[in-house]
Amino acid sequence: MDFLHSTWFWCVVAAAPFVMVVGTLARLARQEPPPVLPPGVSPGTYRRNEALDTEDQDNDPHTDAEPQPPAGQTER
Repeated sequence: MDFLHSTWFWCVVAAAPFVMVVGTLARLARQEPPPVLPPGVSPGTYRRNEALDTEDQDNDPHTDAEPQPPAGQTER
């Protein structure tokens, strides 16, 4: 009887990590519902808006400036 118990014990010990990995992957594969956004807010993307890029360039004082030399000693 002791042999049977020890065999089942080691089967459970060997199978536990596999069951845990399968359960974790199943939980991660489940698709969650989209979040509820406040009124007037549209879902955004990670893509930059071209209009914002042109506004940033218009307001940036460094876009038309000449390039500065590197800091520190450049000639020996």
